[in-house]
Amino acid sequence: MSEFRESSGQTPARAPVAGTNAICRFRFGAAAALVIAFAAVLRLAFIGRFEVWLDEAYCFAVAKKPLSLIFADLAFDNGPPLYYIMLHYWMKVFGEGPAAIRSLSAVFSTGAVAVVVFWNTPWFSKTARLLAGFTLAITPLAIYYGQEARMYSPVVFFVLVSMVFLERGLRLGGFLNWALMALSTALGLYTSYVAIFLVPTGYIVTAIEYVATVHPEGLGKRFWNLFFAHVAAALLFSPWLPVFLRQPSAEAVQWIGPIWEKYDKTLLPLQSASLMTTGGAYYPRYLRNLYQGPERTSMVREATKEGREKSFSLKIASSVPSWLALSVMGLLSLFVLAAALRRQEPFPYRALLVAWVLLSFMVPIVMSYFRPMFVLGRYELTGVPAAAVLFGIGFSRQKRVPRAVCIAAAVLLFAYSWAYMYSWSETRGLGKKAGILRAAASPGDVVLCEAFEYAQAYYHVGPARDSVTWLTCPLDTIKHAAWIDYDRWLWPGWEMPRDAMYQAAAAALAEAIEKAPPGKAVIIVRPVGVGGWMAAMDGALRTPLVKAVDAGGVVADMEASKPQDGIVVLRRPQ
Repeated sequence: MSEFRESSGQTPARAPVAGTNAICRFRFGAAAALVIAFAAVLRLAFIGRFEVWLDEAYCFAVAKKPLSLIFADLAFDNGPPLYYIMLHYWMKVFGEGPAAIRSLSAVFSTGAVAVVVFWNTPWFSKTARLLAGFTLAITPLAIYYGQEARMYSPVVFFVLVSMVFLERGLRLGGFLNWALMALSTALGLYTSYVAIFLVPTGYIVTAIEYVATVHPEGLGKRFWNLFFAHVAAALLFSPWLPVFLRQPSAEAVQWIGPIWEKYDKTLLPLQSASLMTTGGAYYPRYLRNLYQGPERTSMVREATKEGREKSFSLKIASSVPSWLALSVMGLLSLFVLAAALRRQEPFPYRALLVAWVLLSFMVPIVMSYFRPMFVLGRYELTGVPAAAVLFGIGFSRQKRVPRAVCIAAAVLLFAYSWAYMYSWSETRGLGKKAGILRAAASPGDVVLCEAFEYAQAYYHVGPARDSVTWLTCPLDTIKHAAWIDYDRWLWPGWEMPRDAMYQAAAAALAEAIEKAPPGKAVIIVRPVGVGGWMAAMDGALRTPLVKAVDAGGVVADMEASKPQDGIVVLRRPQ
């Protein structure tokens, strides 16, 4: 640790050293600013390109309400309130457009890069910090969630801050470090419950230090400080605990069950680890524009041959087999991580970082054997900063030429993934349907959406949303528009409605007709081009719809209706 010792030079030599230090600080500050600015550019570029989708629209629908109703709605959800509160006030300042609501996540994602760059600790050199920040800046998973109006980037920021103060508390002690660790841990839990998966990190570090050290000085005190910091975090979280215990968490994750059953469990840890790199990883299809597997590569190649795809960068990327990019990523990761983990400093930073990475996805994987809750490409995000720090340390420990080669490989992998990320054409399906809905609706009408159509229709219809009454089928899904109780409404397989679903559809339509004043419309928003459970719900509504028209309770407005686009307009007789 000679690099941390005080200089023993003579007095006349100190003046130029001070000047040199000032220059070094300036260079580091300039380099740090460039890395952070680069991260911001990557997260803001194309941020409004794609349509706001279901989960984002649900967050908007909740955050737009008054605070009292936000808390009431979340009693039927499966998440804590902090992100919705932040988004509520963010929209008041920056508006409700796609770029506006997503920019909150971009700010937190860029902030995480800044925290890594300025994480000042003896085992983390300035060079390593800059390279770690650069790695986090170009990690596709971090960019992806940095452009999504969800709570994932904010929870990563709070987890990262809590780890910074955990490290400081374990290494230096101090009331302020432990207090800030407790506060940031509580903020993480108030943002997303996944933050709790990383709570064991500090205990793992102390346990390894206890085993590896003959006489671990002050370890008992550090352990109890850590424990009481977590007690403080739990007390800060306790006001929300009654709501958490009432939330229907089991029903909210039902949709994960079939996905979990299809996973190859032996490959899951390796696939999860691959997602934390700078590109070329195993991205699941549900990540939409980030997926770059063999099927998509073949599709792009064919589109290029036929002249339907003009992008030069995508043409180059699609010429690279996805298995080759994955292999290069694997070899690069092994080489860099081996360098990062080969040397032990007095503080067991290796245990901290490795435990942080593994806990992020291994805890939900293990828990999923008892209750499926793991989705590839989501929980790994909280471990991405730790992986970036390991990469930064590994890069910094290479000699100049190997370092340049490794960084170049990382950049190429990023460029390969970046080309795929923004190659999808801009979708306008939801916007088109919302435009038809806007044209058909007038103040006082009732809009009845089937299940998951509500949140997206509510967002994309724009300001007209406030002049109509919204209902869903089933009626209670408006309280938790991101999920439904599948087993309650549908038979196993979720492609056939139960009797309860038919009854719910009839009740929803009856309430919609009752709430529509004479002469006003009941507008049905139907799913289009979907299968499975959405089609089952759509089918359940058809019978009561036909009965209502036959009974004369409503009259079909064929001119305003666009059934091929999912909009059916019924009018109450005068």
